[in-house]
Amino acid sequence: MRPRTKISIWVVILAAVAVLFVVTGARRLQKEDVKSIESMQKTEGIPVDVVRVEVQPLEDWRQFVGVAEGQEQVSLVAPFRTRVTKVHVASGQEIRAGKVLISLDPYDPAWIAMNLGTAETQYGTARQDSMRTEELFKTGAVSQQDLDHVRAATDAARAHYLTARRAVELDTPISGVVTALNVKAGDYAASEQTLATVASYDRVRIPLELSETERRTIEVGQPVRLRVSAAGAAAASGGPGQSAAVLEGEVVKAAVSTDPSTGLFAVEVIIDNPDHAVKPGTMVTPEILVARSDDKPVIPPAALAKADGAEHVFVVDESDGVARRRDVVRGTQNSRMSAVTEGIKAGDLVVVWGQSNLSDGVKVKIHADLTADTYRPDLREDR
Repeated sequence: MRPRTKISIWVVILAAVAVLFVVTGARRLQKEDVKSIESMQKTEGIPVDVVRVEVQPLEDWRQFVGVAEGQEQVSLVAPFRTRVTKVHVASGQEIRAGKVLISLDPYDPAWIAMNLGTAETQYGTARQDSMRTEELFKTGAVSQQDLDHVRAATDAARAHYLTARRAVELDTPISGVVTALNVKAGDYAASEQTLATVASYDRVRIPLELSETERRTIEVGQPVRLRVSAAGAAAASGGPGQSAAVLEGEVVKAAVSTDPSTGLFAVEVIIDNPDHAVKPGTMVTPEILVARSDDKPVIPPAALAKADGAEHVFVVDESDGVARRRDVVRGTQNSRMSAVTEGIKAGDLVVVWGQSNLSDGVKVKIHADLTADTYRPDLREDR
């Protein structure tokens, strides 16, 4: 064997030995590190974050989606296909009860039975007959029976005239805002077509459709709130610089059975809308207060764990620095906090981070106390 070949073989052997030493040493160091961490935690305790439990009011608001309507709302409908002769209002205009919105063609052949001109003439003639009969009655020329007959005929003519007038001059029975205007002068309206809609929306109603699970949380009388954006509040007030507003109301209806066509429960809420910040026809997200607690300990959901079908928390025993497992019963909750009805009390130090490494009776080391951040006033309810 050549000398150069022998040298190469020895180099390979030495390199392999070196690698073996490095790997073995790394494994020993790793085992020593693990042992040192375990021994350190055994001596000093497993690091955890905690909060000192407080009793605070807790509200659970659930958000739903619906379309706002005026609490009072009427639609003016064409009785049959006919021509629109005049539109007296504009969309968005505020109007009073009795205002004529749309005039229809009174000479349309379809009005034969209640032609406005004919009805008006008949009513005028009846009034004249009534006045003459009143004078004759005073002189004794006609009897009380004759006078009553003429009065009845006048009342009938008047009713016929008003019916005919309302049929061709469509007015609103309520004060409010024109929220929809679907025709213009010269258009032919289809039979049963909605020509205009008027809504009074100092208060708005919001129909909701809920699943069975959602419906179980709802009762008539529950408080409702609706957050209005700053832009919406500014538009309602007529100028910029307005802050967001919260409108308030309540649940007024909650069906006890489902709608056969949808399989959902009909629920209705009413919201006060004094500045008209919410317009009928707009999609909104009202929130309903479904639960509240006032005198229970409150903790963040991160503190809760579940094992063997029971929820529990770990409470730090400050006398010896060990964690004690306590089974708890949860009460009112929202996405940020949970009230606890059994198992802990105000002042307990509850673990909120690190509990996955704990078992009952192990020593712990408090890494951070998160009480101040956890119980800020702005975290007491869903936002």
